[in-house]
Amino acid sequence: MTETLERALAPLMTIGSFCDFGMFEHPLGQPRPYLSCLYVLAKWSFLTYSVYYPSYIYDLKNNVIYLRTYKPLITITLVLISFCRFKELKMCLRELAIVDDTLEALGMPKEYQRLRNWIIRMIIGWILFIFTDLAQYNLFRIILDSKFTISNSFYETYFTFIYHYPMFINIINVLISGIILGYTSSRFHRVNDLLHTLDSDLFESSADSRRQNRSILVHQRITGSKGYNQHIWIIMYYNNYLIESLCTHMHTHVGIYVYRMSQSNFHIDIFQKVLKKCFLWKCNCIKRGQL
Repeated sequence: MTETLERALAPLMTIGSFCDFGMFEHPLGQPRPYLSCLYVLAKWSFLTYSVYYPSYIYDLKNNVIYLRTYKPLITITLVLISFCRFKELKMCLRELAIVDDTLEALGMPKEYQRLRNWIIRMIIGWILFIFTDLAQYNLFRIILDSKFTISNSFYETYFTFIYHYPMFINIINVLISGIILGYTSSRFHRVNDLLHTLDSDLFESSADSRRQNRSILVHQRITGSKGYNQHIWIIMYYNNYLIESLCTHMHTHVGIYVYRMSQSNFHIDIFQKVLKKCFLWKCNCIKRGQL
């Protein structure tokens, strides 16, 4: 059973660290920046000197520029950005864990095991995509080139993998970003669903209290309503604070869009309804002498 968010994301983050979009962590939660920087520097120096730089020289001599020429440069830039933003990514994950703990305290179970299973399936699909791409290239070479042999197959597979390597690791980077953004969106949807539930319970409780006389039952319902009201304000505070913090750490247009949509849905739909019903309920209670 997966108990923490970091352990649920561990397979994806481990693959990401080997693909240069994160730092090595050993043990889990303790990054190793020097080892990670040394690994990235050694690998990309070797790839640039042995493969990409000769390819650039060959293209320049022939006065030809391909789109693949820019892929390594773009990938190296993204790797540097990922290293600079890795600390903010970890802060984002910690704040998501706070949201999960809050939801669990309010009765919603965590879904870490389900998230981990989805991540493992995505990693398997990513690996199958790489093998399919390499097999497809070799198949075309066998069909089109009659002199293509098994020894040539190993050689061509190696160089095909090296040339397509930036694309492969960019795909895993997109998976990391998509999973984190998708999980963030699902958590805030759960918060909004919980607010709708508490809002409806508060409305029913206030409606029942208006129909009752001065009795112990009335005071119990009022106390319960106050408890609901307190829960609502706690969730509102966490929702508002964590959305702003997450979007600050993500620095993406998607995060800004999630923030704006959640702000509009949260404040206009829930905030006004809850305040209005709480105000009317308290006014009625004051008139009847119950508060």
